[in-house]
Amino acid sequence: MIHLQDFIIFGCYLALNILLGLWVARHRTASTKDYFLGGERLPWYAVGGSIIAANISTEHFIGTIGVAYAVGFVVAQWEWGNWFTFTALIWVFLPYYLRGGLYTMPEFLERRYNPACRYLFAICSLVLWIIAQMSVIMLAGGKALQGMFGINETATIICLAILAGSYTIYGGLVSVAWTDFLQFIVMMLGGLIVTVIGLHRVGGLDELMHFAPEKFKIIYPITDKDYPWFGVWSIFISIGIWYNCTNQFIVQRCLGARSEWDARMGVVFAGFMKILLPLLVVIPGIVAFKLFPGLPDQDQAFPTLVRELVPAGLSGVVMAGLFSGMLSHISSVLNSCSTVFTMDLYKPWLGRRRSEAHLVWVGRISGAVILLIATLLALWFTRRKLGVFVLIQNIGAWVAAPIAAVFLLGVLWKRATATAATAVLILAFPYTALLEFYLFKEISWLRPFDNWLNRTFLVWASSMIAMVVISWLTKPPVPENIKGIIWSWKMAALPEAEHERNRGLRSLFLWWALFVGLMAALYAYVIWFQFWGPGKTVSHL
Repeated sequence: MIHLQDFIIFGCYLALNILLGLWVARHRTASTKDYFLGGERLPWYAVGGSIIAANISTEHFIGTIGVAYAVGFVVAQWEWGNWFTFTALIWVFLPYYLRGGLYTMPEFLERRYNPACRYLFAICSLVLWIIAQMSVIMLAGGKALQGMFGINETATIICLAILAGSYTIYGGLVSVAWTDFLQFIVMMLGGLIVTVIGLHRVGGLDELMHFAPEKFKIIYPITDKDYPWFGVWSIFISIGIWYNCTNQFIVQRCLGARSEWDARMGVVFAGFMKILLPLLVVIPGIVAFKLFPGLPDQDQAFPTLVRELVPAGLSGVVMAGLFSGMLSHISSVLNSCSTVFTMDLYKPWLGRRRSEAHLVWVGRISGAVILLIATLLALWFTRRKLGVFVLIQNIGAWVAAPIAAVFLLGVLWKRATATAATAVLILAFPYTALLEFYLFKEISWLRPFDNWLNRTFLVWASSMIAMVVISWLTKPPVPENIKGIIWSWKMAALPEAEHERNRGLRSLFLWWALFVGLMAALYAYVIWFQFWGPGKTVSHL
């Protein structure tokens, strides 16, 4: 039950959030670099905190915890597996993005391939973000707050739109990044409150692991209908690369960093936070399984924990944390939508000779229109009573694999051609439909592996093969056009001046190695627990 003091805490947090967003943006929106890239002034901790805040949303507090309630710890791989994608972002992609002076990810595709790839990616991204990353998150947020605190869905959706738009449209990336950092702190605090109270109630993490060892499995049979080990452990070469290395609303924080070291160290910081995230978005689901078995809806696991365990006063912090996840995600996606629309669609077609001030104005107007469209869609979803939240999760898999292949080979292989990239971006979508609706259902030897994770890997592998074959059959790119884009060990290193300033405890390599080493140790422990420890279970892989 929510009390007056909870609403007071929640209201004070919202006021602080808006004031911060407006304050940091004062006198900093005169140019496109100020508005879309935060004036390239963001320190590493703001970059990393903003990446995490932009990444976490209601999908995690409701959906991921619900999966953990029903299945278990395997869903932590969606957080821990980022050791691979963050490593790729730090050492492979960021050097080219940062030194190329990019504003957007579609812009990179034009430089590497052709304008067609840029426009295809830009339009596809806008449609996906508006529907799956804004409207559905608003809808899910409305349902979550109604389930936990009895707040009307429509009121929540409208409130989210007004609050996110108030500082995002006015201040651009600098407002988004610094409010994200505040929201990151509040979100972590709110999530930890539920975790700590829940673990105390069940006797601690060790007691929980011994009570339900089957919930701490991380490797399932390859034919498992939901989480086959091959699909789970290969997803980051496709969806992971797409989401963390080519996704505008993740990478844009890095583009706004005050130095290349800050951008790359920000990703390392985000990686350490990813190690902790299962405490917030996985463990509570297993706690709820012990305390409240037999819930009719697995997505009620987190709302039930909040209602039953969190005392008055702390509920306001938890509500603020949940709202932080939604606000940061929506504002981040909104900012990226306006950036891509302005810099990738409007400027090349209509704004080539327009002033910086005009482009900033277009960014604000387009942001307002996009927010309105997303809000109306979310309100329509509530009236239609559509189960879009679960259904929409497969959309990312449709777009991720071909985009990951095009970016990967674009950076790693100088022979990749624009014709190949364009063909893959166009043909991969009907090919994915063929796999999902026909081949995996009609071909007998594929039927046992019919799972979206396995299908995504096959689309990615097919896209890579198609890129190679078509590239060899078409004219190679002009060497001058790809100069400075193809990956090399030399490009992976920090610029000499930044390397000299950041030695010893400020060493990028040192902190990245600690991050990867800690991740390897945690993997070793949970695998030992499943197969040889007290949690030993029988698996036929």
